[in-house]
Amino acid sequence: MINGAALSRRYFRLSALNALAGLALCGAGAWFVGGMASDLQANQLGAAAQEILNVQAEALNGALDKYRMLPVILGHRPDTARLYETTADPTTTRKIALQAAAVSGALDVVFLRRSGAVLARAADTVHDTILPDSALMLAALQGRLGRDARVLADGRRSYVFTAAVWDGAVIIGVVAVYVDLERIEDNWSLINNPILATEAGGMVIISNRSAWRLAPRPDFRKLVEGGGANPLTEEPTRYLARSRDLAPLNWTLTVLLQAAPMRLAAAIWGGLAAALALGLALAVQTLINRHFAGVRRSRSQRANALRLERIVRGRTRELVQTNAWLAHEVTERKAAVDLLHKTQAELIQTGKMAALGQMSTALSHEINQPLSAVKTYAQNALTYLRRGRQAEAEDNITRISELTDRMAAISRHLRNFARKPNPTFGSTAIAKVVEDALQVVSARLREQAVTVTTQLGDPDLQVRGGPVRLQQVLVNLVLNALDAMRGQPSPAIVISVARLGQTVQLSVQDNGPGIAGTDLSQIFDPFFTTKQVGQGLGLGLSISYNIIKDFGGTLSAHNAQDGGACFVVVLDQGEDAEQAAQ
Repeated sequence: MINGAALSRRYFRLSALNALAGLALCGAGAWFVGGMASDLQANQLGAAAQEILNVQAEALNGALDKYRMLPVILGHRPDTARLYETTADPTTTRKIALQAAAVSGALDVVFLRRSGAVLARAADTVHDTILPDSALMLAALQGRLGRDARVLADGRRSYVFTAAVWDGAVIIGVVAVYVDLERIEDNWSLINNPILATEAGGMVIISNRSAWRLAPRPDFRKLVEGGGANPLTEEPTRYLARSRDLAPLNWTLTVLLQAAPMRLAAAIWGGLAAALALGLALAVQTLINRHFAGVRRSRSQRANALRLERIVRGRTRELVQTNAWLAHEVTERKAAVDLLHKTQAELIQTGKMAALGQMSTALSHEINQPLSAVKTYAQNALTYLRRGRQAEAEDNITRISELTDRMAAISRHLRNFARKPNPTFGSTAIAKVVEDALQVVSARLREQAVTVTTQLGDPDLQVRGGPVRLQQVLVNLVLNALDAMRGQPSPAIVISVARLGQTVQLSVQDNGPGIAGTDLSQIFDPFFTTKQVGQGLGLGLSISYNIIKDFGGTLSAHNAQDGGACFVVVLDQGEDAEQAAQ
């Protein structure tokens, strides 16, 4: 059996041999595959450049070709020949030049005499002189179409077409049409790749790269500057150039594509080939490692299994403890929530009792006054019966019945107000809630001589909420208004109901002193009150706020523009009786 030292030496020899073979394969693969990828990318870039070149060549020829026949047509028009007569009006001559330039879109249209003198021109801003012995002039005087690119005195570039002006069979002058090359150049600004057109002398006439215009054509076999779209961030770049001769113009049109994609393709595919060779070497090394690490792996797996078993047991024990703790927490939280709900219900009931306590004096007066009247009417009725005056006795008994009905109504409203509310709720007629609440506080209203104005709208308008708790909210709001207006002359309360989309707004407004700005932010906080000690616990508005919140609505407060405080309740609109029946 091979000992441990010999096994280690064999392992290192095999690993070193595999590493050398892998490095050799990586280098050869990267060189061969990268070269093929670079050539393929160059062919694709060349095809793309050739396609752009063909399209732009046709576009350039087409843009200039539409002006080519203009000087020929103007030169054969009879009215053009009449412009050269000595009696011709200079204004008419300029008008024809202006019309031709406007219709064709030319930069300028110029009428010249045979001597080269300008007869008329459309644009005074174009400063250029065509000499009598220039190629443009000689071609036109020979009856041919002259054409050439020119740089104007102000630096603008133009392409000029010239043709003879004929009077019968005699050439009497020359017409020149200037084409604005910069307008054609503007269309190239949408092309990302650099593009340029050079004349026979090698000067760049037009290009979408400003650094190359009116300069010698760069040598694109080297790194070139000025080809970037943003000159501020541009760096010298190597380009792949494709050119095409424009025979009629005697120009050469060139489109450039960056050579970086070729280098990138060579790097990517060469890198992939090297990675593949490296992967193969690593796969062989893996097989070598697997052979020598079998026993060690087996031992490691057994140790890991034991360690994992201990970890699982520990985690299971922790999970059991955590679940027990969570169950205990849930039980405590549920008990706390139940206690909170119970306490809230007791606070609501306490609030009702407190409101009844505040109204006890007025309610006592409301009940004692009819009782005193009942006693008086009963004594009078007994006296009338003794005297045989039946009609007067019946009238007194009728009044006693009316007074007892009044006391029963007061008692019924107080009983409804004091009873505990139903925890579930549905739809409630808001007008009925307002009427019942006003009945409960009617004694206080009469005691303080308060004028109450109600604007309830539709009496069948329903809101989402319980009638008892809604009545408590309204009673609290009215009692707060009464406390705020105590001792004030001409106290008044306005209660209005309005439908706003799918919600209903109930507002209670008084003409009291209003709410201090510092109190608005905490007016609904528990135990917050502005009343004197012993006149309130500060729970009424807090309870009302939470009741409305339980109904899915909102309760807010603000000061009215004409003075006084205004409390606004917004609730979802409920279903009416007919919809509920359906």
